[in-house]
Amino acid sequence: MHAEQATTRRGWALAGAAALAVALVLALAEVLAGGADATLVWLDVAAAAVGAALLLVAAAGRPASAWMVAAAIVPITYLVLSTAPTAVTRELMPVARLVVSLAAVGAYLGLAMPLGSWQHYGLCCGCLAVAGVFFMLWEPPPPKPVPIVKPLVRLKDSLLARMPGWQGEHQVLPESIEQALGADEYLNLNLKSPDGSHDVLVFVTYNANAMSQIPHVPWVCMTQAGYQIVTLRQDEIQHPAGAGREIKPNVIHFKPGPGMPRREALMFQYFNVGGQYEWNRQLARIMATSGAIGRTGSFLSQTQIAVYFPPVEGRDPLAKSGRPYQIGLQFLNAVIPLLEDEHYPALGGTEGG
Repeated sequence: MHAEQATTRRGWALAGAAALAVALVLALAEVLAGGADATLVWLDVAAAAVGAALLLVAAAGRPASAWMVAAAIVPITYLVLSTAPTAVTRELMPVARLVVSLAAVGAYLGLAMPLGSWQHYGLCCGCLAVAGVFFMLWEPPPPKPVPIVKPLVRLKDSLLARMPGWQGEHQVLPESIEQALGADEYLNLNLKSPDGSHDVLVFVTYNANAMSQIPHVPWVCMTQAGYQIVTLRQDEIQHPAGAGREIKPNVIHFKPGPGMPRREALMFQYFNVGGQYEWNRQLARIMATSGAIGRTGSFLSQTQIAVYFPPVEGRDPLAKSGRPYQIGLQFLNAVIPLLEDEHYPALGGTEGG
């Protein structure tokens, strides 16, 4: 029985050490690629190396192996807590490093379960408590504000060149609305289709400080203006650049309230935080703080493309083959690359920002 337990513990120890070895390799790959702050990632490399060494000693069945197992909780806990904030960006490398760190935790739990000494458990619980308190009180440094490359109002000419026949102008918002909006830059472009049947509003905001608030969102502002939300969903839309990239905006169908002109609206809306696209407002806020760890700077932008059209009986405005939806896609396919190529700053060589 003891031999079976020893074999099981040795297996868990080797599995944990292997996971930590993979975590070490991934951290080295990221630091060599320049994708994150070198100091932070080198600390992850050191933690993975120490944790793997401790588990290998435990696997060898040395007399002090129980203490080696208990001590391994320190680097393993650090790895999880250090990789979790950056994984909120959902980029491949940070997510992979978090998954591998969690795998090491799973193997560690299987290894530590048979430990019978209260001193060992005390050390583990103490390390977890200290790490938990530290990361609850610690706040990441705010990302450096990054100014826009070209004013958003200059997007109008480039956009109209890609949408022949459409006409319109940027309209300055009242000062009170500008103050409530709190944006460093904005574009409020009202356009009319060549045949006059559809109107389009292209509304883009830009904050050089990614940690700025997001007070202006359509499901609040449009309803305050009298519109009613009929449907709100998220659609996966291929990025204009292709290559397997996708954007998942909010797609919202509004109907006018009582006493309003009979013009419905189909809106595409999304956030861009430092080059990363997001439809969820709360997650965009988290990305603007935690997701900025290890980056020199970040920005916050919001895009809304609303297609206004007269109601047509028997047709679904949200149908992807319908004209309102197709008009919205045409504008998305024109606006997204223009913002990425001409207006958004490049942050550490990341795509789209």
